[in-house]
Order: sequence, then C-alpha cells, then structure tokens
Amino acid sequence: MKLKKRLPVLLMLAALMIFNINLVVSAHDVPDMDTQGSISVSVQYDGKAVPGGTLTLYRAGDVTQDDGNYDFTLNKEFAGSRVSLEDIQSDQTAKALASYAEEQDISGETRTISEDGKVVFQDLELGLYLLVQHEAADGFVEMAPFLIGIPMVEDGTYIYDVDASPKTETEKAPVQPEEPDQPKTGQNEETAPYAVAAGLSLCAVGAVGCMIYARRKHSRHGN
Repeated sequence: MKLKKRLPVLLMLAALMIFNINLVVSAHDVPDMDTQGSISVSVQYDGKAVPGGTLTLYRAGDVTQDDGNYDFTLNKEFAGSRVSLEDIQSDQTAKALASYAEEQDISGETRTISEDGKVVFQDLELGLYLLVQHEAADGFVEMAPFLIGIPMVEDGTYIYDVDASPKTETEKAPVQPEEPDQPKTGQNEETAPYAVAAGLSLCAVGAVGCMIYARRKHSRHGN
C-alpha cells in the first residue's frame, strides 16, 4: 500500500529530473553581438615567413542570431552577387565573392604584409569577412581568396580573435624560361650600309674582270 501511495510522487520527481536535464542541455552560450574581433594572418612557405605583398579585407556578411544560434547573410554591398553562404569554407564561394567585389569596385581595407610575414585586422564588427590578395610577394603567386567568420565556434566556445594562418600557405611562382639572345636592331642598321658597299664593290670587281677577260679573248681570235 505504501509503495502504491509513493508511486505518483516518484513519477513526478522523475519527470522533474528529466525536465531539468533538458533545460541544462538546451541552455548554451550565445554570441556577444557587442564584442569586436580580429583576424590574424601569417603568410608562410615551407614553414618560413613570406614578407611583402598585400592582403585586402572585405566585410561581406552580417550576423543573424536566433536563440543563440547564429548564421551569416550577405550584406548590402554583396547582396547583388546572390552567392550562397551555405558553405563558407568552399573555395568557389570565396572566389565568386572576390570576382563580384572586383566587378563592382567594392572598397576594402588593404594592409601590407610585414617583414615577419604577418598582418592583423583589428576592431572588426561581427560578420563574414573576405580576404583577397591582389599583390603577392616577389617570386610568389597570389593566394586564393578565402572567408573568415567572426565569431568562430571551437569546441563549443565562441572565438572572436581568429587566426587565419592555416589558410595562407603560399606558393612560389613558376620560373620563366630565358629567351635566346636576339640580334640587336641598332647594330644591323649601322652595319647595313657597309655590307651594301662591300657587295657593290665585289660586283664592280667581277664586272671589270669579265671585261678584261672578254677583251683578251677577242684579241686572240683577232690575231
């Protein structure tokens, strides 16, 4: 009898425990929309820093938040591109936005890569950022465009100061074959009159020789 009386109480306690567990699971951090972030870039080749060249930063998207879940949407400058942000890690997505920025002459923030191969963009609003290299270091090719979101989520934690170095391993430019030496036009123009004169002299000598030979032959036949 006592067990039957306690059964409803036990069931109620179990239900409360399950409810509390669900609350703990569903509760999670939300991004701080008032926080500013930064993007750090370290350009390297074969593990060594590559100084020189530039990087240009464009803010391509805004952050939208819904109950702690956030996403990126194209801002007004890039909305006309109609590029899907379903996969911001895709190289094609970044290339499409970079082409649109060039076509529409959208301005960005350009920084020169320092002697230690680094560049930092600071005091950035939350959003989606496009990085494009319009000028590479001497002897290297331009890096492919790429996208970085602020914030990023790592192990359930929001990261506002993002290190984008893994995306910036650069490549050396191919060596162009040397062209064979070409004769200098100036020298040809200078020596051309002398060559013509020499040719005319040879022709004159040949003509005189032929005349002398013809006269001698005529003299012999006359005798």
